[in-house]
Amino acid sequence: MLLALDARNRSISLGFRGPEGWVAKRRLASVPPRSADEYEFLLRSFAGDLGETIDEAWMSSVVPSLVRPLREAVRGAFGVDCRTVGPGVRTGLRIRTDIPSEVGSDLVCAAVAAADFARGPAVVVHFDAAVAFSALGKSGDFLGAAIAPGFYTGIESLRATAALLPEVPLAQYAAGAFEGGRQGAEGVPSGFGPAIGRNTIQAVRAGMTLGYAGLVERLAKAQAEELVALGEASSLEEVSLLGSGGEEGQAIFAELGRGRFVPDLALEGLSLIAARSGR
Repeated sequence: MLLALDARNRSISLGFRGPEGWVAKRRLASVPPRSADEYEFLLRSFAGDLGETIDEAWMSSVVPSLVRPLREAVRGAFGVDCRTVGPGVRTGLRIRTDIPSEVGSDLVCAAVAAADFARGPAVVVHFDAAVAFSALGKSGDFLGAAIAPGFYTGIESLRATAALLPEVPLAQYAAGAFEGGRQGAEGVPSGFGPAIGRNTIQAVRAGMTLGYAGLVERLAKAQAEELVALGEASSLEEVSLLGSGGEEGQAIFAELGRGRFVPDLALEGLSLIAARSGR
C-alpha cells in the first residue's frame, strides 16, 4: 500500500492507497509542529485501523521543517524510506517557466493530477495559506502561476494590522462565513452571508468571502484568456477549471457554479508520480 503525504503550511493530508484506489484519507494540523515521535504514533494509529501493510511512501512538502520529522516518522512506523517530490524526480510534468526548480511541489503534484483529469488546457486553483492559480497548456504543460494571500492568511493579516478591529478569535470570523443569508441579483440565494455587514464580524466575512470569490473568478478568467491568446486553447469554454484545498475553496467553487473541486488533488498527483517512478 502507498502512503502519500501532502505537507502544507496549515495542514498535512495523508492518503492510503491500495491497488483498487484510496482506502482512507486523514488530515492533521501542521501548526504547532509535532515531533517525529508524535507523527510516528499517529501514522501507526491510522495504518493500524486499516490493517494494511505500507510498502511505499511519497511526500510533497512546501514546509522544509516538516520534511525531516515526517521522513523519520515514516521510517519508524513502517520501515520504508519516504521519497520526496523535487528536482530529479520523474513526474511526467513539463514545466515551462523561467525557473522550473522554484515551482512548489504542491503545485507540481496538483498539476500532474489536473493534467490527467482535464486532458487539455486547464486552470487549477489551490486554497491554503496562499491561493495559487496554475495554468496548464493543451498538452498538460505547466505554463505559470499567480499567487495571492489565502483566505485565513488574509483574515490574520487584517486582524494584525487594523488597529480598530476587535480581538475576536479567528474561528469566529470564519464560522458561518460560507452559510446562506445573502440574496443574489436574481433573487437566488447565495452560499455566502450578507454583503452589507451589520457588525464587525459580518463586515469582515462579507469582505473576505465575496472578495475572494471575485478574486478567484477574475484571475481564473484572466488565465483562461491568456491560454487562448497563447494558442493553448481554442476558446474559454475549452479551458477546464479545477479547485483543491479547504472548505473555503469548496464554497467559492459552489458560488461560481462551475468547475470541478477535488479536495486532495495533490494526493492524486502523488499517486501518479509514484506509479511513474517505478512503483
